[in-house]
Amino acid sequence: MTRSPQKAVCQGQRIIFWLLILGLLVHVVVVVILGSVPPISRDALNHHLAVPKMYLLHGGMHEIPSMHFSYFPMNVDLLYMLPLYFKFDIAAKYLHFLFALLTAWLLYRYLKKIISPAYGLLGALFFLTIPVIVKLSVIAYVDLGLIFFSWLCLYSFLKWCDTEYKPRYLIVAGVACGLALGTKYNALILLLIMAAMIPLTYSRNQNKRFSQHNLKERNRHSLKGVYWGGIFILIALIIFSPWMIRNTIWKHNPVYPLFNNVFNPPQETFSHDSAALKQQELANNPFWQRKNVYNETFLQTLLIPVRAFFQGQDDNPKYFDGKLNPCLLLLPLLAFVCTKETFSPTIKHHRNILTVFSILFVLFVLFESDFRIRYMAPAIPPLVILAVLGAHNTVQLLQQQAGLINKIGLSVLILSISYAFVYNWFYIFHQFDYIRPFDYLFGKASRDAYVARYRTEHPVIAHANAILPQDARVLCLSIGDRTYYLDRKAHLAEDFFDRNGGEEREKQLISKMVRYGTTHIIFNRSVYTDWATQLKKTERRAFENVFTDHTKLLYEENGVQLLEVLHNR
Repeated sequence: MTRSPQKAVCQGQRIIFWLLILGLLVHVVVVVILGSVPPISRDALNHHLAVPKMYLLHGGMHEIPSMHFSYFPMNVDLLYMLPLYFKFDIAAKYLHFLFALLTAWLLYRYLKKIISPAYGLLGALFFLTIPVIVKLSVIAYVDLGLIFFSWLCLYSFLKWCDTEYKPRYLIVAGVACGLALGTKYNALILLLIMAAMIPLTYSRNQNKRFSQHNLKERNRHSLKGVYWGGIFILIALIIFSPWMIRNTIWKHNPVYPLFNNVFNPPQETFSHDSAALKQQELANNPFWQRKNVYNETFLQTLLIPVRAFFQGQDDNPKYFDGKLNPCLLLLPLLAFVCTKETFSPTIKHHRNILTVFSILFVLFVLFESDFRIRYMAPAIPPLVILAVLGAHNTVQLLQQQAGLINKIGLSVLILSISYAFVYNWFYIFHQFDYIRPFDYLFGKASRDAYVARYRTEHPVIAHANAILPQDARVLCLSIGDRTYYLDRKAHLAEDFFDRNGGEEREKQLISKMVRYGTTHIIFNRSVYTDWATQLKKTERRAFENVFTDHTKLLYEENGVQLLEVLHNR
């Protein structure tokens, strides 16, 4: 007795469902293995772990003037204080990965409801295996927290639209936006987009019932939309307010260091300083950077939102400091092909909102900063939804076809989805070559030896931890601000390299070290030498006089020196 085609399809769907479950479990295990090594990532060592560690050493949150990034919002960073307190910093990576799992869970819930559980699992697995998400999942940054809170905000907004504007969903969206703002300043883009979409969506949907001539009702609904938008903004800012209050007290700027010229207008400068200020403004312009730093044409810069899906490279700012997946751009296009019968009005409405949100977010990043894939990361969950909708729409359309067209079409779609996952898994495989977790997990490399492979300054930091007194205050120069592994009080050179020139500059350098109570310096001389070539001879002489006459070499390795400051002895 042969099975019916319907039973065969159901059996195939069950097999796919359990294969996706297996894929998710394997992926979680792989990420945990990759993350089970000491932190080595750049921003973790100079910010996301370093600042919470300083708070723990100090006994609470305090101002760190020499580190401008210590004024950033720190909702997720503060969570890292728990594993740091128990001296298990690897767990900070697990906390960060947890936000990716929560985002995948919300994607699954959404897709399960509008399509099916299998498509929900497909979307969750695709999201988790996207290269930039994998990279973030094995380091202690905050971007996965931003992605989760941003997607929760958009997800709740869609629920608000679907439930005839029940206030509780808008409240959740506002709280999620506020938490995103308290995680990273990039969420200001989320606030702007949502603050515009809420009143526009509400008034547009409500006014469908009224003719163009019924101005009274149309205006009433437009004002009600503005009211809901205002409620959303108020809730988000209330949740974000602790960080704004802190920075207002410390820096008289609630979003320091952003918009500092607005909140703290500079004093009148002499005419010879105006050119320097104008040059600095140009250097902060992303289009100027792309043209003058990366030698790109204007057209190449405009095409960055497309190029990012194909050309991304880790740790290379020219190629957006991250890696996406080409199918994340191509599959969403299929969600707009002949959808008259395959999608319900609700799904079409969601599709349009997700598309507008993704486009606006990417464009804001393009025009506001030097483009990094991490900066546009909140657009990834909507793009994953659109990609799955595109796959589902294609299957539905092909089922209406017969014979060769059906078989060829399904084969091409299966190959495309397979390529998307193979692309992602190849990246994961490459991460094993770079991270080499088993060397550490199997004891082939000690903790210090493992970190020293990736950070040339680490042997000197380890030596400093071994020999310096507990009350030492260490100035870290030209080591990329990576102070996390230093177990003594550290400060950076935020104002150490001011350019005034001559003997007066030498005196200023000494006075700054006295002001900070500097007793020792960790100094990457090779990096400094490259930087010093830009200086005038008098400026170079001032620095050399400080290092020659006022310090004593205690230890050197890999071109990094540990110096004792003599004036405080």
